[in-house]
Amino acid sequence: MTDKIKNEIEKFKGTCGVIIKNKNTGEYFEYNEEEVFPSASIIKLSILLELFKRVERGEINLKDRVAIRDEDKVGGFGILKDLDSELNVTIKDLATLMIILSDNVATNMLIDILNMDSINNTVKDLGMKDTVLGRKMMDGEAKKRGIDNYTSAKDTLIILESYLNSSKVAELSSNTQDIILDILIKQQCNNKLPLLMPKGIIFGHKTGDLPGVEHDTGILFSKEGDIVIVVLTKDLIDNSDGIEFNNIVGKIVTEYYR
Repeated sequence: MTDKIKNEIEKFKGTCGVIIKNKNTGEYFEYNEEEVFPSASIIKLSILLELFKRVERGEINLKDRVAIRDEDKVGGFGILKDLDSELNVTIKDLATLMIILSDNVATNMLIDILNMDSINNTVKDLGMKDTVLGRKMMDGEAKKRGIDNYTSAKDTLIILESYLNSSKVAELSSNTQDIILDILIKQQCNNKLPLLMPKGIIFGHKTGDLPGVEHDTGILFSKEGDIVIVVLTKDLIDNSDGIEFNNIVGKIVTEYYR
């Protein structure tokens, strides 16, 4: 597997960060694990963690409802921007939409509920040195001022592992972990890592993309163990190169572990 992935990395037209880790055996492959990338929607994994930490502490109830306001609506991915204002959705609905459809309205509403500083503090406490939530989704003015969201393959591995193993920082019960993983498994954006995976494979994941950036990262549940897969790409002349790279890595990993 590692030789095949190395071969694809050598041919890749762009910059990539890759990690493959078998949580059961400790088998580990990494390339450029500390390279910093624009996070795109991968940052939503950090927001999800902060939300469920608050749920564990009883500060937030997933069944509580909030209304979608006109001022909440932003462009980009998602469906809430196209639905009627004053629609009442649950906090869990926001979390689910943020992940499975990468809904930017849901994401920004959760950032408001959770507080950006709190999300970043949790990220730091977890040991994620390269990850920062600097702006809301679709905040073009902040981006013009050089404020953006960033992460690395190593940090992305850390947060995915926190969904599988409770820690003093993550503070997630097994029931909460199951809810998070169920959301990831319901992912609807499946044109990258899972595209060439065999039918019947269970893979919970989150994608992200920007011009010149194509990410996909998640957990493959196989007979050989829980396999964390992280693929981050940037400096793409054509985004299709990043998508194809994700496709191939997903195929190689599942062929090895199925």
